[in-house]
Amino acid sequence: MPPSIIPFNVKLKTCLKMCIQRLRYAQEKQQAIAKQSRRQVAQLLLTNKEQKAHYRVETLIHDDIHIELLEILELYCELLLARVQVINDISNEEQLIKEHMEDGINEAIRSLIYSILFVDEVKELCQLKDLMTWKLDAGFVAGIITDHIDVPDKIVQKCSPSVPKEELVDLYLTEIARTYDVPYSKLDDSLSSSSSSISLGSTGAPGDVKETDEEKPILALDNDENDTADAKHPITIKKPRQNSENINNELKIPKDIKKEVIDKKQPEKKTTKRKTKKEQENDELDELKKRFDALRRK
Repeated sequence: MPPSIIPFNVKLKTCLKMCIQRLRYAQEKQQAIAKQSRRQVAQLLLTNKEQKAHYRVETLIHDDIHIELLEILELYCELLLARVQVINDISNEEQLIKEHMEDGINEAIRSLIYSILFVDEVKELCQLKDLMTWKLDAGFVAGIITDHIDVPDKIVQKCSPSVPKEELVDLYLTEIARTYDVPYSKLDDSLSSSSSSISLGSTGAPGDVKETDEEKPILALDNDENDTADAKHPITIKKPRQNSENINNELKIPKDIKKEVIDKKQPEKKTTKRKTKKEQENDELDELKKRFDALRRK
């Protein structure tokens, strides 16, 4: 008997499942490396080696962008896995473009093929490229890799990151210095500007009664916080997730309801007491996850 031929849809489904597993593992590995890198940057700031910390943060930013790329590719794989039967019915590139521009299949296939050269830790993407070459055409794959045909700009940018902006590097250094309670020359300026904005926002007319946080009905939370509404705060709103492109953006609250909103991430007054190593370790799961893991998502 001739050997049985495995159908294309079965091969594709198996390949996509493997890609998803590898992409998740790569994200976890990169996150562990980034966590260690942040500690090293904090140590450099502690020893007054700010210029070296600056260069190290540039590498850290590139690593965060790469993690964002891995997360996007994982979502693309999930999309294709859910629509394997639809992909199985595609016969050529013309049909792909004509019928699947709106449902995300065309974008996902092109993005995954293009990123092969930049995500070498996921070898299964090469198998996906071979399957698409057999399914569509070798010229289809070559056009994506060499000419970036219909590849989204966000994928091209994350595959070829440029030198980070000075403001972004300073924001990273400020957050690391604040989290690990280490000195940084621009940290005091950041705190003073935040304090002045808070004092300006809290001034009122003479005789006005200041409303305490407990009396404000609206609670503003970070995207990854799980607090729920209660009797004192019946309304909760979620802040947008931060990433390497919007870390400098603040939550915009309309002026007419600003006095009724509690921002749980309002900066606190800096104390002179230095945290112990044990306290820093305990804070990492909370502070670092909120401030830096959110950078993975666009």
